[in-house]
Amino acid sequence: MPEQGPELPQETSAADHSPGHGSSSHGGAIDRLSRRPERAVHSAEDTGRIPAVGAPIRRPRADAPTSGRPAEPAQPVGRGTSNSDETSTEMTMTNMAAVDDEIDAADRKNLGRNSLLMASGTLVSRVLGMVNAMLLAKVVGQALAADAFRLANTLPNYILVLLSGGILNAVLLPQITKAMKRPDGGKDFVDRLLTATLTLILVVAVLCTAGAGVLMRVTTQLEGAGLHLGIAFAYICMPQVLFYALFAVLGNLLNARGSFGAFGWAPVVNNVVAIGGEIVFLGLWGQQADPSVWSSQMVWTLAGSATLGIVAQTLVLLPVLKKIGFRYTPRFGLRGYGFGQVGRFAALTFIALCIAQAGGIYIANVASGMMYRAPQGTTVAGYAAYQNAMTLFQMPYSLIGFSILTALFPQLARAWQRRASAGLGDARDLVYRGLTLPAVGIIPVAFLLMALARPIVRGIYWGISPAQASVTAPLLMLMAAALLPFTIVTFQQQFCFALERGFTNLWMQCLVTAVQVGFGFAAQRLDPAHGVEIICLGMIAGNSVLAIVFVLYARREMEGIGLARMIWLYLRLAVASLLGATPAYLVGRVVVASQADSLISQFGAMALGAVVFITGFLIGVKLLAIDEFRAFLRPILRRLHLVRSAG
Repeated sequence: MPEQGPELPQETSAADHSPGHGSSSHGGAIDRLSRRPERAVHSAEDTGRIPAVGAPIRRPRADAPTSGRPAEPAQPVGRGTSNSDETSTEMTMTNMAAVDDEIDAADRKNLGRNSLLMASGTLVSRVLGMVNAMLLAKVVGQALAADAFRLANTLPNYILVLLSGGILNAVLLPQITKAMKRPDGGKDFVDRLLTATLTLILVVAVLCTAGAGVLMRVTTQLEGAGLHLGIAFAYICMPQVLFYALFAVLGNLLNARGSFGAFGWAPVVNNVVAIGGEIVFLGLWGQQADPSVWSSQMVWTLAGSATLGIVAQTLVLLPVLKKIGFRYTPRFGLRGYGFGQVGRFAALTFIALCIAQAGGIYIANVASGMMYRAPQGTTVAGYAAYQNAMTLFQMPYSLIGFSILTALFPQLARAWQRRASAGLGDARDLVYRGLTLPAVGIIPVAFLLMALARPIVRGIYWGISPAQASVTAPLLMLMAAALLPFTIVTFQQQFCFALERGFTNLWMQCLVTAVQVGFGFAAQRLDPAHGVEIICLGMIAGNSVLAIVFVLYARREMEGIGLARMIWLYLRLAVASLLGATPAYLVGRVVVASQADSLISQFGAMALGAVVFITGFLIGVKLLAIDEFRAFLRPILRRLHLVRSAG
């Protein structure tokens, strides 16, 4: 489900301004970002130095210390001074720039720390998410009941992406970071922006819930008992739109403030609640793969626990917002507050996301019809198989790619906003990091998933049959091949959001969606036994095409991004990964065959295959001198106290 995109200008030679040019290596740059600050700013929350969104900005004393410790607060800007209006205005502007620099310095020093906070929460959440997926497969299997629940529970996400990915992430965070520079800390502006946003969210959630039955009929190819069950699920799942969107709003506020931990860890609560519901279901009714036997109690237990989990993950952010000093006062009225330009950008972003979601809904519709098109008694991949593979795909993407890029996004937005005074150097450096930091982890994981796809699917989804695992594994292999371009497309979206390039994002979204819909059209007309595989090929093709287009576009706009060095890094990582993946695949096949495809053999193949892969990959890292990978690991090992902190 693709979406989002951005742009940039000026400076001199591309070589001179490529990140890492000269004496410092890329690995050194990663290490500096990842290193724990030795004094001063540990994080936005730790110091209390950066004012909360909406808090009045206070002017530091002229003799404020420069060691990094918080300066003693003075009076609010514009109060209690005998200076002229010009002097007060000049001091206000200077102070706002200083606060912006402090926020950015904190984020830059703590990119590694913030990424690890996000990644650690994401890791726990994804592990629990895998438990959730395993139990769900046991509850509904991988046939029509599974398709009904997966489609109903995914439908709110399509609506959410239109709100969150477009209006909220694309507009809210950049506008909040701008508003923090205002004399009042942007409180009035942010209050009005939030009031308009929350009103929109509530209206959309009510309308979608009321129309849940119509949406299920229009967006899926479910029939008979499967359709009736899906509609019942949808009415209970659709209110998730409200709480998902609120979660995104609160997360944007926390991220703009430099607080990443709670946002990364909140989904853990969601998974715990959902797992609890599935355990209760299995204890009462066991597996129910036939949609015709479901009672209202079964529907409410499964769908109700799924929705309750989203409510819980949203509510846990409220105490954190209060702790960082955020206060919200409802304020209506947008005229005269510069929302005209915001509205134009939001409109372009919304159109792009509508196109993306229309493509995603079409793909879901095609996948949901595969079981009806296949000969009776034939096991083929349907929408549930697609979602099961996607859950495994999302694990490394969320843990590595999304965590790093989320921590990078506010910095990129601020670097672009100060380009007139500071030039493109900072923005160019951040673009290079966005294209390389996630790749250092994503590329080897992609090869590992491709090598061990069958035992991973069979072992994790132990509630499905071997035949169902066999049709799901190729989907995971194809999705894994799309991991790197998918991550680059995510960065493309953030790039456009940070730079407020709505039209650029729109045409890039049209490109990737057109490619994927083309493959979906082909899947609908070819052999259903390979229909979902063709959809996954479209995922590879669409994201790869857009990734190449975006990299070339960013290179032009940034006047160079170190493209040759980036490609060389990708190639070395791929070769090193292949050195590990080839023997891992062979070992996995031997282990599974020796135990007659038993369930225990899948776990043995995963464990032994992973060890073989890591060994081969590390040999490749050593032979090819991939210093970037060692730099990538260093903050993680330091966090685990496996290596000493630098100086």
